[in-house]
Amino acid sequence: MSYSSYKSYQSYPHYNARALNAPRRHDILAVALLALLGTVFFIDVLIGSGDFYMRDLSRYYYPTKQVLRSIVQNGEFPYWNRHFGAGQPIAANPEHEVFYPLTWLILLPSYDLGYRLHILVHIYIGLLGMYALLRSMQLRATAAFFGALAFGLGGIYLSYINLLPILFCAAWLPLTCLYVRKFLLQPSLRVFALASLFLGLQFLVGEPTTVMQTGLLIGMYALYRGWYAARDANLSWKHAIGEMLPRVAFIGLISIAAFFVGAAQMLPALDHVADSARSRPFDFSLVSAWSMPWAKYAELIYPNFLGHISIDRVMWYWGGGLYPGMGSPFLFNIYAGLLVTALAVCAIFVRPRGGRFVLLLFIISSLLALGGHTPFMHLLYKLHIAQSIRYPEKFILLAVFAGTILAAQMFQRLIDGDEGVRDAMMGFVLATAIVAAVMAIAGFTPYYGKTFMKVWGLTKGGAATYMIKLTRRDWIIAAIRGFVLFGLLRFAFVLKRPIWIALLFLFFAADLGPVANETNPRMPARFFLEEPAVVSQLNPNHSAYRVFHEADWYGREPIARDYFSAGNAVYWIVRNGLMPMVPAGHGLQMVVDRDYDKTALLPTLDLIDSVWDVKRYGRKDWWRPFAAMSNIWYRGNYRHFADEKKRTKGDLTKAEPIAFEEIKEHYPRYYFADQVVTIRDRRDFVDKLVKPDQYSLTAAFVRAPSFVPARGVVRGVAETANNATIDVDASGKSFLVMSVTPHKYWHIAIDGKRAAAIVTNIGYQGIVVPAGRHRVTMRYRNDLAAKALIVSIVTTILLLAAAFLPRRAS
Repeated sequence: MSYSSYKSYQSYPHYNARALNAPRRHDILAVALLALLGTVFFIDVLIGSGDFYMRDLSRYYYPTKQVLRSIVQNGEFPYWNRHFGAGQPIAANPEHEVFYPLTWLILLPSYDLGYRLHILVHIYIGLLGMYALLRSMQLRATAAFFGALAFGLGGIYLSYINLLPILFCAAWLPLTCLYVRKFLLQPSLRVFALASLFLGLQFLVGEPTTVMQTGLLIGMYALYRGWYAARDANLSWKHAIGEMLPRVAFIGLISIAAFFVGAAQMLPALDHVADSARSRPFDFSLVSAWSMPWAKYAELIYPNFLGHISIDRVMWYWGGGLYPGMGSPFLFNIYAGLLVTALAVCAIFVRPRGGRFVLLLFIISSLLALGGHTPFMHLLYKLHIAQSIRYPEKFILLAVFAGTILAAQMFQRLIDGDEGVRDAMMGFVLATAIVAAVMAIAGFTPYYGKTFMKVWGLTKGGAATYMIKLTRRDWIIAAIRGFVLFGLLRFAFVLKRPIWIALLFLFFAADLGPVANETNPRMPARFFLEEPAVVSQLNPNHSAYRVFHEADWYGREPIARDYFSAGNAVYWIVRNGLMPMVPAGHGLQMVVDRDYDKTALLPTLDLIDSVWDVKRYGRKDWWRPFAAMSNIWYRGNYRHFADEKKRTKGDLTKAEPIAFEEIKEHYPRYYFADQVVTIRDRRDFVDKLVKPDQYSLTAAFVRAPSFVPARGVVRGVAETANNATIDVDASGKSFLVMSVTPHKYWHIAIDGKRAAAIVTNIGYQGIVVPAGRHRVTMRYRNDLAAKALIVSIVTTILLLAAAFLPRRAS
């Protein structure tokens, strides 16, 4: 080969190493920077010096994952959870993410490390997944890096850290969209398999609202691709329908395959709905209370427009009145950065391709998220379509996600020198800065404070005064932020491009940082690692009894408000007071506890309603019959607030707010009834219990013919998560009460022969035992979950083979 031919050969793209490797180097650098920023933002959590704790993290997820880990480490499959509500299904409940692979990081030798990692890994998945999606859309590394930061470190995604099922689903949204889009553009078996697998991971988590939003997004995108395919070919709208239908059919096939991947969770979850609180419609007042207020849109421009989620572990949220009875938002913040909002808004003026599609998504997302604030959700509720939607605010994810992608596309045009984009952004940013500056100046007038308190429904006092001071500072920061961004945009085509981009990203990181920190404050590691002092005051044989945390039901009482107005000590009050579900993390079992995730079995709900009815109807020792039938040894109530404040010298982080009163009689979990009483229904059950001396504490109330039971003795009990063995001795026909929540998957046998369980005391079960010495066994096994798991495994293996097995080169 001649020298000239050799040089010509080098110039070809497949040989030019520099041309080939430049994008790859940019990708490596971008991925490394994204991982670095994700680490820097949460380095304290990664190394274990701090821990996320807000809302459900401390009260629900940290203890429930401990229960899950304990069951598996003891050699059983986690079908049943004995720690909540006298026993509840665990595998069938998507809140526990039993079948989601990354959940099992909790099995690492250090539970706390595994727990932290199983959250943090989703930050990286969100960042890198969004980067990959944007790169697949022909955006260059810089624009893709920007979009990934906006999504993965934006307010809405970081708000999901205390809502783990949503976080686990949303993390896979970018990769799902990447391969669905790729399949619609260039179908292949490999891409179909990957799209199905990533969507299947969302089904394995089983968070319904996020899965619904993903389905809505990819379904509408299929329609969009079909419409533009016809339009680009200059075909009529009739031909567009022909283009759209096959694409929607492809989405249907991907969704079916994904459902099979997630069958292990989805089939048991759907089965569980009919047996649980989810079978009953949510009251519309609850739906409305958790609807996104119109004012929350202002967060897209001013991150603290409605208040601060946490400053030194204290919430200063003046917009709480917009969530009636709740006091705080479901999503802590939806701010993705002023730069993102400006880029998305500028699309209105420059009208890029896809802009109207994003606008349509924004409208649909908003109609759902606004919930009770528009007639649309009222209509859906009346039509029985939306009666199971508890948190409409979740639906704003669709708008923010689509808007972030649009902003990244506009960012690409900006750095390519599009003056139209730059000018539109400058106008918008300047307007936001001027508004903020005017408000900041107004903040120093005597009228501002009065107007602020009136608008937000605040009463005069120290808290309102501090909020006024905060909002004044917020407006000043917003004005500075706006003017700085305006200046950067003004010099976009003056400064050298690398310097300008570096300054812009520095601004962007500084803009997102405070929101990330406020949205996810930390507690020192000892908050979770050290055992609350009150645990040592309880009987060490935790599996022998249950705790009735009565105080947790009195959240609106003055004494509860005293404790939960304790500033930065609030979550220490939760921890030190063993507020449900914290006790589960320390091996304690609860009963008559609040159904926080609205998944409790129906007999449990009926029992709880009966407890409060008996109290309401005036029985003085209303709790006693329920203590006897529920294996309650301890009853928790608030200590006097003033005394506890005095004892701790005002340091309420050291308070022990709950006094656990030990009940003199240690009522057993399994016992023989001395009376069998027929009841018609729950109302009749309550009426009989209202009269204190009419029935004994060991009477069994059943919807079956009564009889006089013979005496019996429980000789021994052995329990595991899914099984119980009770050795008994009966002198004649007797009735054994088992204070365990009844469910269709319990299999009860006497000496190996199946025995019919009878619902007893509304929320428990019992069996008739013949004379003699017997061994009673209880076994809980959800065969549907076991079979569905096989479906998931087989489907996953087939899809992995389709995705990764080598194929013969064409």
